Amino acid sequence: MRKLYFDALVLAVAMGFLATSCTGTRVVKRYPWEEARKSLATTTDAILCYGGSHHRTPYLWDQARLAPLVTYTDPAGREHWLFDGFIFLEFQDTNRPDNARYAFETGQLRDTGVSAGKAQWQELIDYYFRPGNGVDALDKAVKEATGRLGNAPAKRRVIMVLPDPVIYEHYIDTTSSTTYWGELDGRRLDFSKNEDRLAACKWYIDRVRAAFAAGNYRYVELAGFYWLREIVTRPQDTAYSYFLTRSDILLPHVADYLHRLNYSFNWIPYYGSRGYDVWPTFGFDQAYLQPNYYWKAEHDMEKIFDQIAQYDMAMELEFEPTLLHAREGSEAFRKRFRSYMEYAKKRNIYGTKPFAYYHGTNGFYDLWASPDEVDRELYHELCRFVIGNPLRQQLK
Repeated sequence: MRKLYFDALVLAVAMGFLATSCTGTRVVKRYPWEEARKSLATTTDAILCYGGSHHRTPYLWDQARLAPLVTYTDPAGREHWLFDGFIFLEFQDTNRPDNARYAFETGQLRDTGVSAGKAQWQELIDYYFRPGNGVDALDKAVKEATGRLGNAPAKRRVIMVLPDPVIYEHYIDTTSSTTYWGELDGRRLDFSKNEDRLAACKWYIDRVRAAFAAGNYRYVELAGFYWLREIVTRPQDTAYSYFLTRSDILLPHVADYLHRLNYSFNWIPYYGSRGYDVWPTFGFDQAYLQPNYYWKAEHDMEKIFDQIAQYDMAMELEFEPTLLHAREGSEAFRKRFRSYMEYAKKRNIYGTKPFAYYHGTNGFYDLWASPDEVDRELYHELCRFVIGNPLRQQLK
């Protein structure tokens, strides 16, 4: 399988999609879908799909697992297109067969792992583009649904995670290596240098683009990339370890590269995160605020929505299998989740801003599969919220 992937990548290079000049200066040509795109491809309702770490259960995003996210069948038996965006992401890889533990962002695995290098970045790409999984499985699920419903209003849009080029091999230890990641063009990168961190990001973006081109997908499109770390920093953010991230000198350059290729740059900060109030200055096209009220009932929803409005943000709706009726204490979680939908309508987010949906590893599927009447009621309520989003009429 790896050889087939490599052969496809070589073919992409030979066709002129990716090239390197004789002087070593990178020449990046755009793919046909990038050239044809007149504006950034947007979503109204994008669901987060965590995968790639060996601790995930289930491990694969196969067609059967993705199909309930692609369409919804209402109680009357009518089928509808459901989520129009799929954010494929991962923040660590643990429980590996080799017992190694790797982090894809600063702040993970403080005392139990190391920063992911080039090999692990490639493994993440290989995971999401392996036959029958991730992007390929999504394309097949949409194709099958198209046979029943006809074409979707637009291709289902894929937003791929962009790993954080963590400066230090052990992120918190400033004496650990900054040259751990690997080589590009015969030179070992040094992540103490911003230009080398940027080079790694460009390499990853180009590898994703090549993998997508090799897949020849018909029903999905590569719409953008997702910045993984939920804090972005400026020099004044000394209490938030600016020296470990230096977001302000990296991310605008990443955004510029993506924008030149007609991709969006997306971010989902948590409530109270650093940088969320100035998110456009980092080059993001869309930022969704996490209310975190699902876990922290002390959060004031009015204040949360004041900030969403003040900083022109979108919103993430959050839940986990803890809201399933069989779980102890689940009534409180169902109530909090319903508050998200209620406030989104009350505060005029519904119909004016897009949504992201966090559901843990498999929460939406678990809700869909539950035969419990209480769970079925919430499932239909959530799906009606998604398919009824007035913003969908504007983004067809």
